[in-house]
Formats: sequence, structure tokens, C-alpha cells
Amino acid sequence: MKKILMMFIIVFSFLFLPFIWAQSDFDKVSNDEWPSQVIYDTTNVCYNGTLRWIALGNPNLMNTPPPYHISRVMMVHCFCVIDKIRTQYKYKAYVDFISKDNKNAPELIPKLFMKKSLECIKEYGTLAGLIILDNEALKGLDEFAEDNETRIEEKVEPPVNSGKSDSPEQPEEVPTEDSPIISF
Repeated sequence: MKKILMMFIIVFSFLFLPFIWAQSDFDKVSNDEWPSQVIYDTTNVCYNGTLRWIALGNPNLMNTPPPYHISRVMMVHCFCVIDKIRTQYKYKAYVDFISKDNKNAPELIPKLFMKKSLECIKEYGTLAGLIILDNEALKGLDEFAEDNETRIEEKVEPPVNSGKSDSPEQPEEVPTEDSPIISF
């Protein structure tokens, strides 16, 4: 009976020992090193968010696993996002930053990821062919920019009418008479 009890204690101690070591090593990370577990988890969060972002444009893709080459493109995009975040924040500063966010309705983390995601798309062309952002869509980058004073506004010049059009002139005012309404 004592042998069975001793075996039971030894087996359970060996089962829980790696968790104790992992936790103690995780706490001893220096300020500028990101633990591989955090990098892995953050990359997965980015990947799932990117997948959701793509599925918003095409809801038929929801709950459909992407092909390998598309998954690879999305992972490369997430590597870019994580590298930008790691360049901006040391590990302890990042932990302090995310601990300020509301746990039930996070705002800081999604804004940070979206800002870095748009930067990667704009600067490096990540997600090429999956997400196409025109100038109007890139204005969303201003929402996530921290310093709006350095933003350069583009002047939009009205198109110059170079001559008479081949099409007949259209009336400038809408007729107010009782006219038939076309309904589809």
C-alpha cells in the first residue's frame, strides 16, 4: 500500500513539475526579451483577427479554413505586425500597456494591432490580393495614428472639364412634376 501511495505521489509530482518550472522561467524574463509563448499566442491572436477581417469582406468564408498558401500570407503579415509591436515595446512595457486595457471590452490592444496591421499593408504590401485598401480606406490609418500633428493632408483638386462631352446635357434640377417612379 505504501508503495502505491509513493508511486502516486512521484507520478503526480513529475506531472506538475514542468508547470512549476515553466511559470518560474516565464517570470524571470528580462525586460527586452519576449517569451516565445507570448510571441506564439500573440501571433495566433493576430492570425485569427486577420482571418475574421478577411471574412468580414466575404461572409461566405466564415468557418472555412484557408488554403495553405493563404495561411502563409496571413502568417507573414502577422509576423510583420508582431515585429512592429516588439520594436515599439519592450516586453515589460507591453505587459504594462495591455494591463491598462479593459478586460471585458478591450480597446487599446485592437487599436494597436489595427494600426500596426495597416502600417504593414501600406509599407510592405502584406496581404496583397487578400485585402485591397484604396486611399479612402487608408484614411482609417489616421484614426489609429497617435500624433495627428505630423499628418500631411492631401489636397484633392476637382477634375478639370477639358471640353464638351459627347453625352447630352442633363438637367441640373430634379423635376418636381408628377413623374412616374421606377421601382425595382
